[in-house]
Amino acid sequence: MAIPNFNSYKKVYTTGDQFTLTGSDFNGFVELVDGVAKEVSSGKTLTPKGTYSTDLFYTEYFQDRVVADVDLTLPNTTDECIFSLNDNLDYSLFKYKLDNIRDNNTYVYSKLFIASNKLPFTDSIRYATVDTPTSTEFTVNVSDVDTPEFRSNEKFANNHYLSAFGNVVAATAQTNLEYLTHFSLFAATKTNLISLTGSDTDLVVIEDSTGYEMDGNDLAFGEIGGIASTPDSLYVSDKARNVVIRYDIAGYNNNDSSLRNTRNFLELVGGFGGTSRQTKFKKPTLLAANKSEVAVFDSGNKVIKLYDNEFNFITRITSINFNVETMGAMAFDPDFNSLYVITYRDITTDGITNRVLYLYRYSDGYKFKEEFILDDRIALDEVVNSLTFSGTDSNYWYFGTNKTVYKKFKTRPKEVIGKFRSERLFLLNNAIEEEVIDNVAVTINNRWNFNDINFNNADFIWNLGVETNALPGIKAVDGLLEDSITSFSLFPGISSYDRAIMLTTGRLYFFNEPTGDAYQRVIKDENYNNYGSAGFSLNDDAFIQASVINTELFKVINDTLTLKNNIVGKFTGKYVNDILELDNYNYDVDFKLLLTQEIENLYLHTNEENVVGTINRCFELIYNLQVKLMNIVKVNVESKVQNAYNKSGFIQI
Repeated sequence: MAIPNFNSYKKVYTTGDQFTLTGSDFNGFVELVDGVAKEVSSGKTLTPKGTYSTDLFYTEYFQDRVVADVDLTLPNTTDECIFSLNDNLDYSLFKYKLDNIRDNNTYVYSKLFIASNKLPFTDSIRYATVDTPTSTEFTVNVSDVDTPEFRSNEKFANNHYLSAFGNVVAATAQTNLEYLTHFSLFAATKTNLISLTGSDTDLVVIEDSTGYEMDGNDLAFGEIGGIASTPDSLYVSDKARNVVIRYDIAGYNNNDSSLRNTRNFLELVGGFGGTSRQTKFKKPTLLAANKSEVAVFDSGNKVIKLYDNEFNFITRITSINFNVETMGAMAFDPDFNSLYVITYRDITTDGITNRVLYLYRYSDGYKFKEEFILDDRIALDEVVNSLTFSGTDSNYWYFGTNKTVYKKFKTRPKEVIGKFRSERLFLLNNAIEEEVIDNVAVTINNRWNFNDINFNNADFIWNLGVETNALPGIKAVDGLLEDSITSFSLFPGISSYDRAIMLTTGRLYFFNEPTGDAYQRVIKDENYNNYGSAGFSLNDDAFIQASVINTELFKVINDTLTLKNNIVGKFTGKYVNDILELDNYNYDVDFKLLLTQEIENLYLHTNEENVVGTINRCFELIYNLQVKLMNIVKVNVESKVQNAYNKSGFIQI
């Protein structure tokens, strides 16, 4: 297998416009396995529709454009799309040239989307809090268009009964296998393991234990170093006792009445030992797990040790220099079974210190390693603490720090897509309400007060929390800014949504991110019917004449004009802390200049004797239009765009 080929397998959610199953529109998850599209749950082969999204799904062009892609080049050059002087017009060559032009069209379509780099895209955010210092249970609140605010509440650490949630060192979550809005959460302080269940309406502590077992806690945790989970198992490392423990937690997720909400001790591995000892550790901390394997970061020995799910030793990873790099997080890719490891180190150049991020990907039995220096920038006080994967799209993964969550592509792991920092959730906008503070009327800026706001195009601001005297006339928002993010997890949710569960020292957030369409686009709709790669209808034994050629030209011209006629503007971006971020659109585009020739010049006329030369004229005009479309949708960096919502003294971060 070697390094994974991300084109050999893809998984996305389709809403019925890409495939049919037994004649009906197919809604659900589709996977591409060795060029064949199948329903994920049953493995049934799907029939593709003639649409741009379908064409894109079958090609190597993921919908993975990032805002920093300012230079775009068509995959097939002019020479690959037109005939040379010595070429003979025959079936295979004519089809080859047409296929290259169609391929260019698919590429153009893929570049009309940029994964938005301001997250999350959700219209409802639920969060669990404690209302007072004496509250004995959590309260679940919602912030949406009906209640566009985050309630003031006590920080976890200030509560007499639930203060442990202010001291969590690691957490892991799983969604319920039957009810996708329900989840289980396991959080650990240095000495306590806390098990909870949650839903859209409640969050309940099932167990708060200091011991290895639920009942008869004869052996207490020395110092918990890390935890990881699968739908059936929970793994906990005891840093002080040099062991890793496995528990059966299936009852938390599968609603088995006999096992419901129980943590059953299964086995333990460890004891003090050096690097070469297969089942011994020196201060084990971070863990990663999937259904078949467990990874243990043996921090004292500066090595990662790999086991199967019954703790049989597999191998060790010694190729990362943990003497100079700090371990951040690790996790298994659920689609390709690769192990991802993120580390970081501080590098000083010319008196300036930067925290540099490294990604290592191990695949095929850990025989192959890919190493990347990530373009994402983190602050010197940011600490990487989580790594997770999208459950609805095989091309997304995320890592988080105590301040920020970063969204990434598997196909382009180095590049920046986007992030939400701890000040990016609360949605601010023009003044709608007023409140008197210290006898001074100040505005409450809240973009959720606007009706029919398009959340996919809105800039979410995680609880800005600015002081009134810092921005006169703007009310301070009590929110997430001062809270550290403890963990961030994603799971398959309903339809194309990823279920996100994020624990902070002040609140627990859970919301759905519509990963399948979390793009900003410069085209009217997300998908269009086309003739596409399956549109060629000429037989290899047919006589090629003007009418036949024009039939094929009509198809590719129609596909190209579909794109041209539906583009609404160009992308714009701006630099924020030396990172290019997606901004609003620039509509100052003269579309008349895209196609200056009359449409009839794109077709072969019956009185034109030089057939190959005439075909070249048509193909060149189409190719030039494709080039112009590429130029139109390049990101217009640092453009001055008037944002209707950027008023009232609000400073956009």
